[in-house]
This record gives sequence, C-alpha cells and structure tokens, in this order.
Amino acid sequence: MATSKEFVAQLKKDIQAFPKIRIKHPFLKAVCDGSATMEQIRAWAIQDYQFRAVVPRICMLRYLACTDPEIGQKLWGVVEEETRGMDTGSAGHNELAIRFANAIGLTKDQLENAVLRPSTAAHLYYVELIIHTLPWFVVMSIQIGAEGTFGPAAAAIGNGLLKNYKMDANDVRFFTVHSEADEDHSSLAEEIAVKYLHSPALQEQTYKATFRRMELLYDIWSIDGYDK
Repeated sequence: MATSKEFVAQLKKDIQAFPKIRIKHPFLKAVCDGSATMEQIRAWAIQDYQFRAVVPRICMLRYLACTDPEIGQKLWGVVEEETRGMDTGSAGHNELAIRFANAIGLTKDQLENAVLRPSTAAHLYYVELIIHTLPWFVVMSIQIGAEGTFGPAAAAIGNGLLKNYKMDANDVRFFTVHSEADEDHSSLAEEIAVKYLHSPALQEQTYKATFRRMELLYDIWSIDGYDK
C-alpha cells in the first residue's frame, strides 16, 4: 500500500502526463500563438464564466463541510481570496472574471443568460455532486488536479492575451491572479491529501474523481473549432 505522500507524488506525475490537462488544450495554444479569433475567445469566456460565477458558493460549501479546525481556517482564507482577493490584494475573482469579459465585449446579460454547453453543465453538476457525496478531504484533494493545473494555464492565456490581442494588464488580472493564488490552493490540497488519504479505498476514490474532474474542465474549453 502506498503511503499518502507516495500517493500524492504519483498522482501529481500522472496529472502532468494526462492528455486532458488544460495547459495542453488546443484553444490555449491558439490564444498563445494568436490564431484564436475574438469570437472564439468570447464563446470560451462565456462557458468558462459559468463556473467562475459559482466558485464563491462552492468554496463556502467546502469550508462548511470541513471538520478539521486547522484546515478549516485555511479554507476560510480561500473563501476570502475568492470573494475579496484578500491574499493577492486584488479583488473578488468573480469580479475580475467579469472585468475580463467586459473588456472583450461581453455584456452581463450574455454571461448570466448563456446557453450552457453539455460539458459546462456536466462540470457544474459534478462539482456540486461530489461536495455532498464524497468526504470533504477527498473533495479538497481533487483540487490537486483542478486548481493545481489552472495556474500555468491561466498564466499562459494571460500572456497570450497581452501579447497577441493587445489587452490591458488590468483587464487580464483574473489570469495573473490565478497563476499566483491557485499555486497556494493546490499546496493546501496536497497538505490535506497527505494528512487524510491513508487507505487504498480513499486513494482510489480520489484518483478516479481527480481525472473525471480534469476531463470535464478540459471539455469546457473545447469550443467550436477547438473540440479535440
């Protein structure tokens, strides 16, 4: 049986080798080389926003489910960062996502009344489901493959938008903030995994759910023209 530390180390290796990791997504590559059209970027942003809009509530539910006082204090810090940007000194992440959307010509109505693609809806349902059906520490450990893989992808997209689409740094702050904050959140997920994932059953549960979540996150980005 693998120790929890050995499990986390192997999980991280498998995450980086997984085909459906966002840093490898064709859409990300298109933004980085400037071949994505603004219409495609808007279509992507609308779908991606749907999860951003519910993240504060999801973070609060994770915090409320936690039974570890020490970890709970850190999860409260995640809530504060998501809602007010306390750690990075920016703003609520949802507010930053809206700022970016407005900068590329999207309206509040377009964001809030979008037709969800099946992959977007599936991810929203899945994130809600696991909070209520899996142990809280498994839910948080899954973040190694979720938030833990978003930082590099966010940094790459932010750089691509600055370089190829001449966007203002303030308008892409959502991406630069996540390249900073998600590294911290991923470290917390690893801490939780090492502390709690001692049995083969919990490790297997976490492993399967991690890659299911990664698949769903990847598929949200698979807009028309970048659906491979």
